[in-house]
Amino acid sequence: MKAWMLDQPGKPLALRDEPVPQPRRGAVLVRMEAVPLLSYTRAYLEGKLPYAFPPGPFSPGTNGVGCIEAVGEGVFGFRQGQRVAVNPYWRADETVAEPEQVLIGLTGISAGSAPLLADFPHGTLRELAEFPASTLVALDGLDAVPSKRLAALGKFSVPFGGLRRGRLAAGETVAVNGATGYFGSAAVLAALALGASRVVALGRRAQALAPLVELGRGRVKAVVLTGDAATDIAAIREAAGGGVDLAFDMVGHATDPNATLAALRSLRRNGRLVLMGSMEVALPIPYQEMLLNNWELLGNFMYTRADYLALVTLVASGQLSLDGVDVAAYAFAQLETAIDAAGAAQGLQCTVVTAEGERSWG
Repeated sequence: MKAWMLDQPGKPLALRDEPVPQPRRGAVLVRMEAVPLLSYTRAYLEGKLPYAFPPGPFSPGTNGVGCIEAVGEGVFGFRQGQRVAVNPYWRADETVAEPEQVLIGLTGISAGSAPLLADFPHGTLRELAEFPASTLVALDGLDAVPSKRLAALGKFSVPFGGLRRGRLAAGETVAVNGATGYFGSAAVLAALALGASRVVALGRRAQALAPLVELGRGRVKAVVLTGDAATDIAAIREAAGGGVDLAFDMVGHATDPNATLAALRSLRRNGRLVLMGSMEVALPIPYQEMLLNNWELLGNFMYTRADYLALVTLVASGQLSLDGVDVAAYAFAQLETAIDAAGAAQGLQCTVVTAEGERSWG
């Protein structure tokens, strides 16, 4: 089989012939059909990010959609020929206080996660990939949706987990900071699907916010942030109709905390703020304001298996449409071109690498 291999960070990717693995006990072999690319893939491959890499040559790639080629012993809920989504967030299935965790095909997370990376080093950028069965999500009932479109599930999974962690309830008002970003734009659509009565989309470019307002059909209000705290807080509160129940922060690589603090201070009493972005500076918490308003601050990493399954169920039921995502598909052999395209993508755009002869599921 063909596989994209990275010998070490900073070295060029190489498309090589690799032996077809046999799934071990508790594992599944997946024939990959569509793989979404992260916007920072190039920086990651060049070793410019502080990530813990798998040992030795490995295939990168996180999320993906494919068809089960074979199942190992001890796998009971999946079958050969079944279409699945690959979830890279793998946690050791052990009853301990803090199980080790990794993002397969990307990085280690916890301090002792190196053995997990070594056990399953390869990600989704290969024709056939072996994964722990616990990282797969069945896509039954979605046969009419092409795999390249379902690959956009990876764009929704992260913010979906954060919104569920924030206990978003139907009828509540949500503010999304970083709404023009890769995950933030998906957070707006996910909040609508979860029943938010109004979503306030925060960003610095009116043009980038416009598609979200259009897709929201009256339930999305845009606020262009100015950087002035009082102005921004007043604008968010006005757009929210008095205040926000749940604020969701997905801003990437922020160099100042002003937008996040504006989202916090736009909350109603008893409101919640979920942090899932990548701020590069400290967040000064207003202690007395937190206390007097009963505000809740939640840091959240990724999502749970139940979150991903609920996301797929929403899509299968038609409550969340993936059609709002602009998918740009590239052939498996065009990976380098696709990586550059992913780096330039914005908002609701999604760059996907597809296998030759992707199976027709419709």
